[in-house]
Amino acid sequence: MRPGQLPDGSFQDFYFPEDHLLMPGWFKGMEWIIREWDLWPENGLRAQCESFKCEPGRTDCCCRRLLFTQPDFVNQKSHLEELITSRNHICDFYPKFHCELNFIEQYWGAAKLRYHASPQTKNMEEMEANVIAALDDVPLTQIRRYANRSAKFMDAYAKGLNGAQAAWAAKKYRGHRVLPENILRELEGS
Repeated sequence: MRPGQLPDGSFQDFYFPEDHLLMPGWFKGMEWIIREWDLWPENGLRAQCESFKCEPGRTDCCCRRLLFTQPDFVNQKSHLEELITSRNHICDFYPKFHCELNFIEQYWGAAKLRYHASPQTKNMEEMEANVIAALDDVPLTQIRRYANRSAKFMDAYAKGLNGAQAAWAAKKYRGHRVLPENILRELEGS
């Protein structure tokens, strides 16, 4: 993890220096980091709220929430994201229900079903041939349906629907790539 930034703009190392007497090179820990920011309350803080469920709107209920709301933690990119973007690629992370948003996952699922129906293979060449045959066996019209379904889910999430509402809307409006603008009113009415 790259160094953080203290409120005064100076860098904050999250590890003790190598010449530290008790913990050379060790991670400082949440309490130590928060104390360096002068945000540690007199009565202390618990490490995290029970079951990771913090009260809505609170930013100082536990060490975990306090750290996660600090600008240098919020703006920190993962090592994977930095590696991908350094090579001029786009790094796009999908949310929890990524298989609904990425039609290639649905296509692979259909190909996997066909692959399992193929005879058992004895060597790598047969296996590769069966995989290619399974991928080629999924009709183009079905792949297009997966793409349209993903477009409907993306549109539903962009309009503010949750997972269950998005699934209902995608099922109800089969002939469209996008959902109608009045979908929220229709959901409120039912």
